[in-house]
Parts: sequence; C-alpha cells; structure tokens
Amino acid sequence: MATVRFYGDLQRYGRKFKLDVLTAGEALHALFLQIPGLRQHVQNDFYRVRIAGDDISEDEVKMGFTTILQDDDVIHIIPRAVGAGGAFQAIAGAVMFVAGAVITYFSAGTLAAVGVAMMGAGIGMMMGGIAMMLTKTPKTNKDDGGSNNNTSFSNLDNTIAQGQPLPLCYGTMMIGSKVLSQGLSTE
Repeated sequence: MATVRFYGDLQRYGRKFKLDVLTAGEALHALFLQIPGLRQHVQNDFYRVRIAGDDISEDEVKMGFTTILQDDDVIHIIPRAVGAGGAFQAIAGAVMFVAGAVITYFSAGTLAAVGVAMMGAGIGMMMGGIAMMLTKTPKTNKDDGGSNNNTSFSNLDNTIAQGQPLPLCYGTMMIGSKVLSQGLSTE
C-alpha cells in the first residue's frame, strides 16, 4: 500500500491517494487512467518527485519509478518553480548599471546625474529581469471573458470573468465596458 500526495496546482485533482501498487510508476499510471486531464497536466509542467524520502533526479527517473515500494511509502509530486525568461533584461540592467558607474567615476562628477540615473534604471531592469525569471507566466483564456452570451446581434458584452485583463482607458472613449463589481439587493 503506497500513498501518492499532490502539491501545488496538482491539488485540483486531489491531495492524497492510497493505492495498492508495487512501484511508483504503477501508481502514477493508475492515477493517469482514473483522473481525466492529469496526464496532460503533468506532461506540460516540471515537478520534483520524492519517493520514500529520496529525491529522484532526471537521471534516476526510470530506476526510481520501477523500484519496488515498501508498505506505507509516500510518493510526493511537488511543482518545481520555473521562470518565464527575463535573462536578457537582467543582463542589460547589469550592463546599464556598470555603464552608469563608469560614467560617474570617470567624469569627475560632471555627469554624475546621468550616471546615477543610469545606475538606478539598471537596478530596476535587473530586478525586473530577476522577477521574470522567478515567475511563471499565467495562462489566461483567449475567450470573451468567460461569458457564454452571444453578442453578435445585440449590445456590447458587460461581463468579465475573474482573472481576465481589464482595460484602462483615459479621456472620452466610446467603447464597451467591463463591470468590476455588481450587487443585488432584495428588500
């Protein structure tokens, strides 16, 4: 009897499963067959796998998933943090910071304002690049905001689903709106 535990975004499929299996591969195969969409979800992301207290590296996956499990062994599947890019921005920020420091030093103070401004912008770019590398880009639906109303022959759509982008307009605009909040009172 083995236990499979899901963490992070996999918990939408369940948190804990007790299965009567011999190997971790057999346990995951059983879950893939029983839970719709789990196989595709696991294939599209990166996960840390821990079997019976030991982390399984990419080189040890085949051996780790075919090793016979002991009674009450636990298989942990944990999402791995994956960034979305930003290395170029971080490097460009570092170059801008160094260029600002060089300008400030070699100009003997005459261009210190320019150098300090470049150093500040460089730090901002480096921090933004590092944040991009550490943050996974969220997936959003490219639909009409979650409503199922057909607006082809009627007025504009006034609803938006949670998590969808909200347009921000300045000045006088002639566009449809997205309702931020709506209340209903029955008195």
